[in-house]
Amino acid sequence: MANPKDPTFSFSDFPEDIQLCILSFLSPPEVANFACTSKRFLSLCRTDSKLWFSLCQRRWGSKTQINKWGGGNITYKLLYKTLNHWDNLIGIWRRCGRPNHSGQFPWLIVFEWGPSFVCGSRVCPSTNGTYNVSKAPVLWMGLSSDGQITNFLDLEAQSEIPSGDFDSWMEFVCLDQNLVPVNLNFLGEEHFIMEENSTFWNISKGKDGFKRSSSSMNLFDDGEEVNVVGAESGSPGSLPDRLVSEMVWKAVG
Repeated sequence: MANPKDPTFSFSDFPEDIQLCILSFLSPPEVANFACTSKRFLSLCRTDSKLWFSLCQRRWGSKTQINKWGGGNITYKLLYKTLNHWDNLIGIWRRCGRPNHSGQFPWLIVFEWGPSFVCGSRVCPSTNGTYNVSKAPVLWMGLSSDGQITNFLDLEAQSEIPSGDFDSWMEFVCLDQNLVPVNLNFLGEEHFIMEENSTFWNISKGKDGFKRSSSSMNLFDDGEEVNVVGAESGSPGSLPDRLVSEMVWKAVG
């Protein structure tokens, strides 16, 4: 404890909850540097349920329920890494491309935080001639209980919003024929590419007995021009690897 007659004191004199509150403002590289200062602080920084929970709670606690991600079975360090990667998604994105033959412009998608997932919703003009818009969820992004990233595209925008944890919802939607597993990869900070994850159902079959064939339709089947990346041959009845892909850039202003 600090000497009441001495106005100076060290960081270790603070109670642990105050220490964690202060450390929650640091970035992971800064936390790593701090951990090198003493064995005591190294032990504190390695405690997932304390430090990494505080880091996650500081950044995303007001936006999502961090204790529900992955069914509560994943480490907060992994959660921090994932949410930090997806943080740039939040906002409005526009699909790259030109208007189609009917004059419709490329998709607008708005990404928002859910309780234990990120939801991407397609934004469309109102059909009643007003300036209103409609919003339909089409992309679900979350973490499985073993920490694997799972993204599903709803081709018909008809899936119900997950009411419980995302992992339980995923077990149900794996049997939904309208959902397509996809990979989403950033190209810099203002572009990402989305393509069908053709290996997802093979992995799921090995774990849970699920089996699905690859989708036979465009990820965004609305008559717009499609960017095709690669056309390698695939197995009969399935799409070639990387056949269907979509480039989307973030809308500015």
